[in-house]
Parts: sequence; structure tokens; C-alpha cells
Amino acid sequence: MQQTTTDRDSIKTMNLFAVVNGQILTDLGENVSATYTRIHYLLKELGDLPGIRIDSISYRQLNGKDPGTVIYNNIIKIIVAIRTAWRLIEKRPRVYFAYPHSLTTVQNRAIFRLCKMINLELILDIHDTVEQANAVGTGKSTLNEAYEGYCFRESTLLLPSMDGALWRRLLEVYEIKDDKRIIYVPNAFEEEFIDYYPEPYKSQGDKFNVCYIGGITKNRGVELLVQACSDLQERYPRLRLLLFGNYGAAVAAETRDIISKSDFVTMKEIPRKEIPRSFDNIDLFVMPYNPNEIYMSSITPTKLFEYIGTGKPILCTKCESLIDIGSDGSIMYVDYELEDFKSKIETLINSPELREDMSKKLLRLRKEHTWKERARRIHDVIMSL
Repeated sequence: MQQTTTDRDSIKTMNLFAVVNGQILTDLGENVSATYTRIHYLLKELGDLPGIRIDSISYRQLNGKDPGTVIYNNIIKIIVAIRTAWRLIEKRPRVYFAYPHSLTTVQNRAIFRLCKMINLELILDIHDTVEQANAVGTGKSTLNEAYEGYCFRESTLLLPSMDGALWRRLLEVYEIKDDKRIIYVPNAFEEEFIDYYPEPYKSQGDKFNVCYIGGITKNRGVELLVQACSDLQERYPRLRLLLFGNYGAAVAAETRDIISKSDFVTMKEIPRKEIPRSFDNIDLFVMPYNPNEIYMSSITPTKLFEYIGTGKPILCTKCESLIDIGSDGSIMYVDYELEDFKSKIETLINSPELREDMSKKLLRLRKEHTWKERARRIHDVIMSL
């Protein structure tokens, strides 16, 4: 008779040590990073499943770059690394690293090598790559491609959040063997969204609020979105644009000028924990990433799934990793081109019935994209390591 997962879990408990600041696992606090959201909810949901105990070390870091603050923070990181090393040697758990988040400090890179020395099973949750720095920032990354390849090759289990051409290329470039355990784990949304938005979206003719969440940097398409809304606002005065994020690298001066001087644009940054409750008045979410950039076309941004979690209409560019999610008509796809942005947004402004129909389809779809579902996807594999 085949033993069930529940039977196995009643026999053993697997300890998973997360090499992150344990404060992230307890509470998102005032964090604004989507990376923290992934770490927090993926591990929280995993820890709620049978047979897995999540462990970590919490510590406090001070803000600032003055010498005293830097020295204090480094001392704390060294103490935490020593405590981590002792716990790993004593208890020999499976070890979780978020890449590159967990490996941006020299102390944690030493912990990674220690894990290899004492033959611990390593789980690498990949939310970004070195290529991201070139795609959305200045081209400067804390880690280099040589170290990235080392981490990918030496980990026992890889949990990439990206798919498509980028991931296929990385497997080839870093010479990842065919027998490597890999589970594609896209980003997701927390079930709190379902509590806040239990019913389908209903249009209100006196408003049309467009929303984008995330950094305002190159290749994220915010410039196209801002320009399209600026052009349309002359014909549709009820159109408003809400940007929940801040400026990053390489944003055109013209875009900054429109944002700062237009009374129809609101820009602010909010903590991740406040995201679910912040969308009552939104009529359209936009995911405008540049699909011609291999990195942007291969990732699954947290924002898209948070959009899905609300059940409200979504306009999304034709990124390879996202094009099939809304193939049932629940998501409207747009070319990465100004005129098509304007045309699609105008269509949605003038078609409240279409928006409401998209919402009904999204509500049927969203259960497939929760963090709980993602945790279930990897549970049995982690237990079998």
C-alpha cells in the first residue's frame, strides 16, 4: 500500500533554515520590496504545510552610511553568521537562500560555502539574476556572472521565478546538468486579496483610475504608460494615473516632468503590507514591461499576480512568460508601442461591459496563483531531499 504524504509527515519533520533576516518572516513591516514579499509569503505558506519547520535568525540593522553605523551593522552580521554556522553544523537542516538577496553580504557567501563543505542540501530561490542590473538599472550588480553560475550549479534544488528564453540561456551558459532538480515557481499573491475583493469589479462611469505598482526605471514601460495617459487625459478628463513606486535608473526627464507637473498623476510609495487594501478605486491595472528585453520578457512580476488577486481589469504587454496566463480573455495584451497603449486603454475606458467580463474571468483564474498554491508545488520535492 502506497504511503501518503500525510503518513510520511507524521513520521518525520524536516528542518529548513532560511539564510535571511528572520524579521522578514515574522512581519513585512515597512518594507517596500517585492523580493521581501516573495520570501515572506513563500516561506510562511511552506511552514504551514505538514512536515516542515522553518527556522531563521532575526536581527536589527541601522539605517545610514556613516562609519559608526556601518561598523555596527557589520558586527551584527558577523555575529549572526557565527550563530548561523553553529546552528547549521549542530542541526544539519536543509538550507534556503534567496538569490541574490541572501548572498549580497560576504558573511552569507561564507555560509553558502560552509554548507557545501559540510554537505548540506541547498535550496536556491531565484528571484533575480545579474542580467536584471542591465535590464532595469545601471548595470552594476553586487554579484557577478561567475558567482551566479557557481551558486546555480552547487545548489541542490533551484526555484527560479523566471521562465522562457532567459532561463533556457542561463541553463546553457552555466552548464546546469540535466539531472539538476528545478521547479519553476512564479511569483504569486497572498490570499488576503481575496478577502478584500470577493466580488467582481463593477464600473463607475464618473471615474477611470489606472494603476501601476513598482519601480519607475528603464524597460519597465512606465514612460509609455505615462505618455499614453497624458495624451488620453485631454479627451477623458476622468482618467487618473496612480504610480505606487519610486524612481530608479535611466528615467527620461520628459517622463519625470509629466509626473511632477500633471494634476492627474499621483505618485507615492507604500509598504508591501498595505498593498492589498489599497486598490478599492482602481479601474485598470497595467503591466507594461518591455517584452523585447530578454530579462523583462522572462520574469513573472509580483505586481501582475497582485493585480490578478484583486480581480480587476489588467492590460499587459506580450511578455513570453505572461502571454498564456490570460489566454481566456481575462487579461488584455498590448504591443510595446505608444499608439497601441493608447488604443487599448481607450477601448477599456469606453467598454465597461468588457472590463466587468474580464473581472469575472480573473476571479475564476486567481485561485491558481496564490502563495499557498506555490508552496504546495514545492512541498513534496523539499521533503524528499
